[in-house]
Amino acid sequence: MHSKAVKLAEGVDLSVIAKRTPGFSGADLANLINEAALLAARRNKKAVELSELEEAIDRVMAGPERRTRVITDEEKKIVAYHESGHTIVGKMIDKSHSVHKVSIIPRGHAALGATWYLPNEEKFLASKTSS
Repeated sequence: MHSKAVKLAEGVDLSVIAKRTPGFSGADLANLINEAALLAARRNKKAVELSELEEAIDRVMAGPERRTRVITDEEKKIVAYHESGHTIVGKMIDKSHSVHKVSIIPRGHAALGATWYLPNEEKFLASKTSS
C-alpha cells in the first residue's frame, strides 16, 4: 500500500522487506518507503531498488551511519568477530531464522555492528524453543 506512490525497480521483492519489518506500523512503513525514495533520488536513480529499501530499514531500525565515529582497524576486527559470533550461534541454535545481513558499520548511538535475521516462515505464536 505505501509503495504504490513510489516507482520500484523491476525485481524488488517486497516479501523480503515484509520479513525484515515485523511489528512496523503503517507510519513506520511509510517512513521506510519515503527514506528509500530519498536515497534513490540522491543517487540519481529512476526507481527504488532493493538496496535502498534495505538501507532505509537499517536507518529506521538502528539509526543512520555514524560517519563521524572513527574506529580503529583493531576495533573493526573485534566488532567483526563479535558479529560473526552472532551469526554462528544463530545458525546453530535457531533453525527458524536465516542470517540475512551482517554489518560492522557504526549506527545510532551505541551500535558498532549488527546481525539481522529473516524468518524462514511466518509465525503467529512463539514457544520457548522458537522465541
